[in-house]
Amino acid sequence: MFTAPARRSRSSGPLPARPLAPPPILSPTRPAKEYSMESIEQIMRHDHERLDVLLEAGAKAVHEGLWHEAADLLQRFRHGLVDAHMVVEETLLFPAFETQQGHAGLALTAILRKGHQDLRVFFLEMAEAIAARDDEEFAALLRTVRALLKQHDSKEESELYPQVAAAMPEQGRAAGKLLLSLQRATADPSAR
Repeated sequence: MFTAPARRSRSSGPLPARPLAPPPILSPTRPAKEYSMESIEQIMRHDHERLDVLLEAGAKAVHEGLWHEAADLLQRFRHGLVDAHMVVEETLLFPAFETQQGHAGLALTAILRKGHQDLRVFFLEMAEAIAARDDEEFAALLRTVRALLKQHDSKEESELYPQVAAAMPEQGRAAGKLLLSLQRATADPSAR
């Protein structure tokens, strides 16, 4: 059975392992089942956690020299983050936040958009390290990505999501539906 590190392990590497028995919303191979009763904060936090599981599973595969599995897991992580999670943020949440906050909201979303751009580059470099079977380069990139994600997720979870959820609950429902749809579109076909 795969064991995953405790939540928020991005800062300094894996924490003590615990058996992986995530609820369906955290399954690394299946998208979340239902978002209709959750706020945007809950939806996006759950998705951060689901993506953490995929990233750590990929890191474990690299550590064990399971290069094909590592490539697959990193690809699913990248698709889940870039092609689903970030799409929801960039097409629904950031514009809603900017509309709500006016000029004041632009600084935060500019920082978050820049973080998205940086992460996309690091994901490509991680894929190259896996293709080259370079575990040292992958480990260095992983440390950087964990640190970036920790800061990035913290800003989203403490500043962006609560304000959008409080002021625009309808955005939560729309974001949940879009995220679920995108997750299904980018999920591993064998997990459906």
